[in-house]
Amino acid sequence: MKYLTSIGIGLLLVGGLAFGQEKLKKSPIGAVPADSGAAMFSSYCASCHGANGKGGGPAASALRGAMPDLTLLAKNNGGKFPGEKVMMTLGRIPAAGAHGSSDMPVWGDVFRQSQQAESIAQMRIYNLTRYVESIQAPAVQNPMPAKKDEMPKSLLALPANSGPEMYRWLCAGCHGANGKGDGPALSSLKTKPTDLTQLTKTHDGKFPSLHLTNMLEKEPGTTAHGSKEMPVWGESFRGSGEDPGVTRLRIRNLVDHLQKMQAH
Repeated sequence: MKYLTSIGIGLLLVGGLAFGQEKLKKSPIGAVPADSGAAMFSSYCASCHGANGKGGGPAASALRGAMPDLTLLAKNNGGKFPGEKVMMTLGRIPAAGAHGSSDMPVWGDVFRQSQQAESIAQMRIYNLTRYVESIQAPAVQNPMPAKKDEMPKSLLALPANSGPEMYRWLCAGCHGANGKGDGPALSSLKTKPTDLTQLTKTHDGKFPSLHLTNMLEKEPGTTAHGSKEMPVWGESFRGSGEDPGVTRLRIRNLVDHLQKMQAH
């Protein structure tokens, strides 16, 4: 906990106080674009941390502790922006427990409780972290890689007939663009993501299509599929109101794409 304080990961964002709750009511989570770190910072963080991130927001005086200067996170961490730790503090891992001061909401849990699909919650956390990185002074070493293209406006906007597109948005963050388990979220995970290119090799030369389908789809009433760090995408799509038949089509196309990624 001392280490988190030393680099300012206390990030006492607007929330637990009545002032913050009132602001959230005026700015519903879903109404703030998940692809805009600046918009999310303005809606969720600026009331306490100030528009410039230096800790002088209008609600700061009502909090029990002084607001950390978010522009100095890199400087206070040896010149390297602690992106993975910021994402963990924001709630990268579902239901991971208390992260610091009770004045600060665990934003990942807030997004999920607001019926945000897991993939969208993760995108919000990633893009908000990137914005905090962008306001660092002096220049940041080893910046987080930029995301390319505009993200889908909702989970259901992902094309069900495109395994590559679903993989890019749902899986590459952890497993990497090439499936080798080296995605940008790697350092924030407790368990190293599986090298998806080796699935055939590790299953005696036969691609485990049925196993993957069952794991990704997880029909209601079946057992958990493994590490709780990995979302159950079938549940996420069904929870977003999608027809179960379309969800099955998604899973089939995603599994087909994984089969094409196998090393030869």
